[in-house]
Amino acid sequence: MSGAVLRVQDLSVRRGGTPVLEGVSFSLQSRSNTALVGPNGAGKSTLVAAV
Repeated sequence: MSGAVLRVQDLSVRRGGTPVLEGVSFSLQSRSNTALVGPNGAGKSTLVAAV
């Protein structure tokens, strides 16, 4: 039986009082491949660092 191994709900990150991520929610399932893609400056590294 596969289930969520990581669940994030309503994640927000601020830098110097400025919101850089707001309301991010996702779940990662066991036995699955997941990719995080987007343009430069979209917040991919910020998201991974926050998690």
